[in-house]
Amino acid sequence: MSNKLVTGIALGAVAGAALSMLDRRTRETTTKRVKHFVIDVQYYAYNPEELVGKIQSTTNKAQSMYHTFMHDKDFYLEKINEIQELTPQVKEIVLETKDVFTAGIEKEKNSPSESVIHL
Repeated sequence: MSNKLVTGIALGAVAGAALSMLDRRTRETTTKRVKHFVIDVQYYAYNPEELVGKIQSTTNKAQSMYHTFMHDKDFYLEKINEIQELTPQVKEIVLETKDVFTAGIEKEKNSPSESVIHL
């Protein structure tokens, strides 16, 4: 059964590729890409040290990005923990401030105000 499945998938891929090649732009783009690929393969076949250099350069960049990310991740996690620790304190301060303002407003509502201006 799996043999038929793999064969069916392969035949479907070939049929899909053949149908997509009916489009002129697709054919031209594919031809250009294949030519560039062949040129690159030939170039690196004669200059393998350059290929090794590019691979090492790319690897070094990836490692540098990884280390930067890990450093930044630690910094941001530390800041998140600080915020989580401060949140209850900030909430308490805000509630106390609200209570003070609410008490002041209630006090003004309940106290009689004088409408007479004394000179």
